[in-house]
Amino acid sequence: MSKKKSLLEIHEDVPADHYDQGIKKNLFQKYWHFRRFVEVLKVIKEVEGPILDVGCHSGTFTQQILKKIGGQDIYGIDVSRSAIALAKKRLPFGHFEVADAVKLPFKNSFFSGIFCLEMMEHVDDPRAVLKEIKRVAKAGSRIYILVPSENKLFQIIWFLWTLYYRHWSHAHVQHFSGGLLEQLIKNIGFKIIGVKTFHLGMLKLIVAQKI
Repeated sequence: MSKKKSLLEIHEDVPADHYDQGIKKNLFQKYWHFRRFVEVLKVIKEVEGPILDVGCHSGTFTQQILKKIGGQDIYGIDVSRSAIALAKKRLPFGHFEVADAVKLPFKNSFFSGIFCLEMMEHVDDPRAVLKEIKRVAKAGSRIYILVPSENKLFQIIWFLWTLYYRHWSHAHVQHFSGGLLEQLIKNIGFKIIGVKTFHLGMLKLIVAQKI
């Protein structure tokens, strides 16, 4: 019987250019990610100071964030070494590191904005991640968290998706149905600014603020 892969091994199995190739060659992925870009960019406020993309992978979405906020004071972390290597090539002026979200390599109250786009469902301990995000965020800064809503349609799409992309089969270890994530965010000490769903309710975007 084969040994179950760790989350780190699962994420290393995802090609560094997975999102780029998907957007380029797969119409479903192109539309999925285009809508993600549009909906997230709609709610981003101007940020003065450094920003952090937690779970940035190869920087595909980090690059889109920069198109909205401008500036070059961008940081990103991911557990995948190959993805971080590609992020450094894509955005050579950025600061990208291989790191775990439960132990961010940054000082307290450093970032003016933090993004977690479809990464919270991939971590073993979302509470620990949120505590670290709170630690490195400046008072008043906004946090943008995007997760699957776990509605029935998403569950069907995800089942079909993992039949084709088998390296994603065990990548989702958290399921944030209802208001579970919002409650956790508030319990950590953030204020919820807004919540919106899109993609027929399959994705949920939560905007919170450190108070």
